[in-house]
Amino acid sequence: MPLNQNQKNQLETSIIQYSFPAVYYDFLNNDPVITTNIQVVEEYIATLLYSDKLIDVKHGLANVLYWGYAQVGFGATRVNRFINLVTENQMQGFQELLFNSTVPNMAAIKDLHLPEFSGMSFVSKVMMFLDPTNYCVLDKQISKLRNPECIKALSRLAFGPKENLIRISYNNQNVYNNWREECRAISAKYYQNAHRVTDVERGFFTLIQTDNLAAAQEIYNDA
Repeated sequence: MPLNQNQKNQLETSIIQYSFPAVYYDFLNNDPVITTNIQVVEEYIATLLYSDKLIDVKHGLANVLYWGYAQVGFGATRVNRFINLVTENQMQGFQELLFNSTVPNMAAIKDLHLPEFSGMSFVSKVMMFLDPTNYCVLDKQISKLRNPECIKALSRLAFGPKENLIRISYNNQNVYNNWREECRAISAKYYQNAHRVTDVERGFFTLIQTDNLAAAQEIYNDA
């Protein structure tokens, strides 16, 4: 059944209340930056990722990790590992994937073997920063939307309870693309396209993070 008004309001409120840290790191000046909103972070990281300078690309990808791990204590270790291990050839390979400013598919990014970017969680974050209008994140938190009654795209995600990361496979790539299309459809059907794909995903993320998983699952099922 379609979403009722209460469900529509609940999801939109969560979209608006999304409050993941709006932070990035200025590696040139060795300075963490707290911004006024997430859009500033998006624009900053996208500019780095699309740059023709290798050092910018390196710092852009490092910032995807810095932002993604902003709420956990071991984030600095992951960021430093990437900075120390990534190679110039890998950076050049990433630049080549963005020829004509197109967003590459997950497998292409995975095949670069970038340190810390082997699973879907952070590869999807890269894609989101490249184009937040049409791409979003699929990580462990979002995978919690799956439930016994779910017949939507995420129900076909291959990710077991003992796995530490969501593998990038042919099946899971299809699930991801269908998931972002579901987010796009929700915005179109219920909010007159007022919200981007990533905003809808963030609404679900916020519901999950604020202990409203059951409501998030119900909204996802019904939307």
